[in-house]
Amino acid sequence: MSAYAGVKRANVFMSDKRYDKIEEGIRKSYPNSCILWIEEISNPELEDRYQAQKVEIEAKRGKPCKELQLYHGTKEEAANSIIRDGFNPDFNYRAAYGKGTYFAVNASYSRDYAPPASDDVSFMLICSVLVGEIGQYGAQQPVNTKLHDNAVDNMKSPSIYVTPYAAGAIPRFIVAFHRNAK
Repeated sequence: MSAYAGVKRANVFMSDKRYDKIEEGIRKSYPNSCILWIEEISNPELEDRYQAQKVEIEAKRGKPCKELQLYHGTKEEAANSIIRDGFNPDFNYRAAYGKGTYFAVNASYSRDYAPPASDDVSFMLICSVLVGEIGQYGAQQPVNTKLHDNAVDNMKSPSIYVTPYAAGAIPRFIVAFHRNAK
């Protein structure tokens, strides 16, 4: 277990039922995944910001805000920064479905955004994402937060969620894997 700036990272061992659940979720869309290790993330500061964002969305919409567990692939350095400081929607330069931070229902999609480090290890975050009102947006369009809390790729069956809020998602687990496993 390591800690920096109030952040705790703890190994999730193969004997832990959560490991099996995470592995099963990843293998649904990425059957050849080769998971090396999984760590659980705890960051009290990010948790407070996330819960405050949830309260704000619920007050604005007048109803409970749904939460989903979604995948976010990224570089190792970015994953460590996100774990420590949270998401910054301004860092996303690929905005096909609107401006914000992108999350996928399927691990296989996020894998493609997780380039391997020099040791050939890639990283994916499993995050809790606040899903309030959804809307569809075009490339580079900002999400109108007066109307929507997320942009999606498909209104009937979303597979991509885009949050414009810095505190609209929080990393719960980091998964290290070999991206090109056969």
